[in-house]
Amino acid sequence: MNRHSIFFKLNLIFLFSLATLIAFFVMMVREIQTQELRLLEKKVVTSESEIRKIIIHDGKNLEESFRSKGYRPIEDPSAIRAKLKPIFQHPPASFPETLQERIHDGRLKIYRDGNHLYFELIGPTHSRMISTPIDAYRPKWIALFFGSMIGVVLLLYWTMRRSLIPLKTLATQIRRFGEGDMTISTRSDKKDEIAYVANQFDAAVKKIKAMKEARTLFMRNIMHELKTPITKGKLSVALIEEGVEAEILRRAFSRMEELIQEMAQIELITSQSLELKMQKCDLETIVENVATLLFVEPERIKLSCHPCSIVADCDLITIVLKNLIDNAFKYGTDKRVDLCYRKDVLEVINKGAPLAQSFERMIEPFAKGSPSGSKESFGLGLYIVKSILDAHGAELSHRYEKGRHHFVITGLKPAR
Repeated sequence: MNRHSIFFKLNLIFLFSLATLIAFFVMMVREIQTQELRLLEKKVVTSESEIRKIIIHDGKNLEESFRSKGYRPIEDPSAIRAKLKPIFQHPPASFPETLQERIHDGRLKIYRDGNHLYFELIGPTHSRMISTPIDAYRPKWIALFFGSMIGVVLLLYWTMRRSLIPLKTLATQIRRFGEGDMTISTRSDKKDEIAYVANQFDAAVKKIKAMKEARTLFMRNIMHELKTPITKGKLSVALIEEGVEAEILRRAFSRMEELIQEMAQIELITSQSLELKMQKCDLETIVENVATLLFVEPERIKLSCHPCSIVADCDLITIVLKNLIDNAFKYGTDKRVDLCYRKDVLEVINKGAPLAQSFERMIEPFAKGSPSGSKESFGLGLYIVKSILDAHGAELSHRYEKGRHHFVITGLKPAR
């Protein structure tokens, strides 16, 4: 069991409380037994002394004398002796010496039952048994009190455990939500704090779901509405005579088309509609495809790898490397990119000036790497890269050393 679990701590508190109650009850019982034993010792000393005085001074009318003093002679001791419990067979130190001697010599035997003491006086020819009532020190409230306390502890434990059970359901629903399931519901009709948290989380899920649906609808509408005028614009540009204006319009429409494609990629990735097709990917083949997509000579991308295969979605990893290498060419100073894959770490390296802003800001959407904004970029490349790597369980980091940028990818699984 998890030692940090609330249920583990609740069980621990319950067991500790129960053990404390039982230990306290045992101590109380022992204290009661000790008090009862002390009372019995005093009763035995007093009664034995009185019985001897009656026998010595009232030898002729013993039965009347015994009864007048609250004692009762037993006519047939052998009939009840088997039902009695012998006590003080080893007399305590608090007994007078004469009483101890009589017990040791066997001239006196002491018994008891629930409510009486029995003194058996054993003589050379016959024996006599005398009984006297005792007031046992047995407070009934002790058992009732401890029984009630244990009942209360058990009731509290059951109630608290029952109240905490919805936490497991809530944790399961939160895990499903983290995996992208927007159909969950944690609504609760209870009035405790857990129900309050569950209802607040349920409201947040519904709000996020509504925002996500609105964003998706907005993105799709924008892309749909833009495609038609862009297509018409490109057709119109084709009819215009070649010139500076035509080239400017052609480039503008091409960049708008690229923006729509990148927005479509973002919508697919961030909506968690992306299903990874994990397979063995050859890095050399991916680099060749990237060079083709970017219209650059393969020699400008130098790959050093060992091993040269990973397990991932090959198409998406191609997009990752395309965006990183494209940025390296746009913002680099020597128009050359080095790729290095060693010990499960993939690095994209290029020379260039330091980043204009922090790396954390750069991976946000629509962040640009050029301080002047003169480079043609919508600032979505690194955001797409990070989103794809997140889907793979990998991470992207950056460091700048000796005039070279190192974009580092960790967490990709090598092909064994």
